[in-house]
Amino acid sequence: MRHRIKLLAIDLDDTLIGSNFRISQANKLAVHRAIRAGMIVTLATGRTFTTTLPFAKQLGLKHTLMCFQGALLRGKSKVLTSRTMPPQHFLDVVEFGLRHKVQVCVYVLDHDTVFFQRPLDRYGKEYLDRIEQVRQISLVNLRTFPFSHPPIKIMFVTRPEQVIKLEALAQRKWGKKLYITRTRANLLEFLHPHVDKGFALRYLAEHYNLEMAQTAAIGDGYNDIPMLKAAGVSFAVKNAAAKVERAADHVVASCDQDGVAEAIDWILANRNPKKK
Repeated sequence: MRHRIKLLAIDLDDTLIGSNFRISQANKLAVHRAIRAGMIVTLATGRTFTTTLPFAKQLGLKHTLMCFQGALLRGKSKVLTSRTMPPQHFLDVVEFGLRHKVQVCVYVLDHDTVFFQRPLDRYGKEYLDRIEQVRQISLVNLRTFPFSHPPIKIMFVTRPEQVIKLEALAQRKWGKKLYITRTRANLLEFLHPHVDKGFALRYLAEHYNLEMAQTAAIGDGYNDIPMLKAAGVSFAVKNAAAKVERAADHVVASCDQDGVAEAIDWILANRNPKKK
């Protein structure tokens, strides 16, 4: 084995992708170096498979992608595993969001449409225009809409200060029943309780017959913390919050300064990295 690290998971938004919503040439070339060195490289994101796949194609990634915070592990033609939201909590979470007057949206398994509670507010419009750029949306009454596929994620879109408040309230109410995480300052997500990026990384490592010491992770968000803690060696980009930096073994340059490339070059230069 040429390098100890054989599986590398990279967060997408604000880690691999800069503030211009693009992958820099330096990061792209670094990913290619990792692949040539024999690493399995995957993307670990809260995005859907459909909106993650174009970035994977840009990078020439051939392996399973970690989508919906790890609730869906899927390759081009095969689903490795998926975990949908517990149905008994679905309406309670929707009502909680609507009661607090936030934009609520629902993602469903095996369906490209994202369902938004009507009417679409300005926070929902900003999310669609600037971040996810989904191909299909449907404005519905989430209280009564008959979903044909199981919901995999509920997301609130609102002001950052309200996200912090609602996260605290939601953790007290569903902390052991759902996985609740902030993914951006203005986004709060609810998923299956046994889902996070750390779970997904461990699942993939087992699938590829690797030890966790052979894995690496790069991220910036609170939702990346389980993955950073699980990995054999981990990196936070400089634009990450202090809590995320503390969860990582190393801090590299920001997403706009090619931090992913710096992390990959460190891995390639240190063939047997160990946790501190």
